[in-house]
Amino acid sequence: MKVVYFDGYCNVCNTFVNFLILRDKKRVLKFASLQSATAQKRLDARYSQDVDTMVFEDEGKITDRSTGAINAVAALGGIYSAVSIFKLVPRFLRDGFYNWFAGHRYLWFGKRETCRVATPEERAQFLT
Repeated sequence: MKVVYFDGYCNVCNTFVNFLILRDKKRVLKFASLQSATAQKRLDARYSQDVDTMVFEDEGKITDRSTGAINAVAALGGIYSAVSIFKLVPRFLRDGFYNWFAGHRYLWFGKRETCRVATPEERAQFLT
């Protein structure tokens, strides 16, 4: 199973989830917020304490930050697999930018009052 864990309160994270949902025609991805019971059960505790990252789980293998985001997009297949080229950029550079952006995301794009709730059409893709 391929699961994207994201900060359910973050507007940027929710936009990224919407991007993935709209392009996931084969429905290969599942989604859960980092604040969910699923995340608490399946991920290391550090992820529930550090919601400044998104996490991608692919058949039990965990990647986070820039690598997680790249892997999540690449999982869509087709032309989206080309995003993997960004793995050629050293991780410390990718994650440096990722961490800087994540540290400012609430300031620049705001924060939701409540965690994202799946629409009836999306419900099968979300883990609680």
